Amino acid sequence: MQDYLNAISLLPKEIEVLLSSIHEDLAGSINEIRFRVNKPLTLNSRKGVFYCTKSGRATTSYNDDLFFTDERKMQEIVFSLSRRSIHTYQDMLAKGFLPLKNGCKAGVAGCAVIKNGSVYSVSSFNSVNIRISREYCGCAQEVAEAVGEKCNSFLLVGQPLSGKTTLLRDLCRKYAGEQSFEPKKIVIVDERDEIASKSFGGGVDVGVHTDVLSLYPKEVGIDIALRTLSPDIIVLDEIGSEDEINVMLSGMNSGVGFIATAHGNSFEEVLLRPNIKKIVDAGVFKKAVVLKGKESPGEVAEVIEL
Repeated sequence: MQDYLNAISLLPKEIEVLLSSIHEDLAGSINEIRFRVNKPLTLNSRKGVFYCTKSGRATTSYNDDLFFTDERKMQEIVFSLSRRSIHTYQDMLAKGFLPLKNGCKAGVAGCAVIKNGSVYSVSSFNSVNIRISREYCGCAQEVAEAVGEKCNSFLLVGQPLSGKTTLLRDLCRKYAGEQSFEPKKIVIVDERDEIASKSFGGGVDVGVHTDVLSLYPKEVGIDIALRTLSPDIIVLDEIGSEDEINVMLSGMNSGVGFIATAHGNSFEEVLLRPNIKKIVDAGVFKKAVVLKGKESPGEVAEVIEL
């Protein structure tokens, strides 16, 4: 329940109070809270999709008593999630997200403002999706056993909501925690602040022997880690750009291991992306771990030797 309360804590007070009225049993299973202009607030959970009424009651019935988000409310939501300073978060909004608390994240959609061929900022926000991050200590044990003790470089493949980021956190605790027999020095390059969530103080436990580079572009963070932090393992979420891949190739030649995630329904699908195929063919990863999916988050479907 606390994870859910963390996720809604930066919303406008009226909406925070509304959502805090959701029954605890349902709130504990919600993984997404979605706002769309002129549409009802929806709650996506392991139990199904629910709407929220004006009184804070969850229902599966589409009716006139539902809480709708108009354009004014949407602008208020983004302003509030931006800690009342949209200018401060302009670069992140241009990339489609806002970091929240304890690894939670808000995906934000709107009208792009283009400058010099790139998205400079976003206006006329029309959609916000709050992803709720939860801690499951020990959830990475199956993955660790599947890859084996000697493997320090592998790729986690899975659909959205299959548990990839949650597994990354627990793998860091396992390999770099105070109970580790031979702890590894780990560096997390946390581009979107959703693995360790350190950029606004506090954050989640990722192991006592772990260093965190928060909000650095992955290619920049990897380079800094290699040059200054002497890691045994670098941990990354959602790899795929050409710049990231090229820096990882340099790191491989330095003897550093990488634990990274990639979106995909299967390993074969991930390999259709040229940059992922390039790094796999180069031998950066020793194994690929494919997760079962959002219906069984964190569970291993298969392990592929590379």
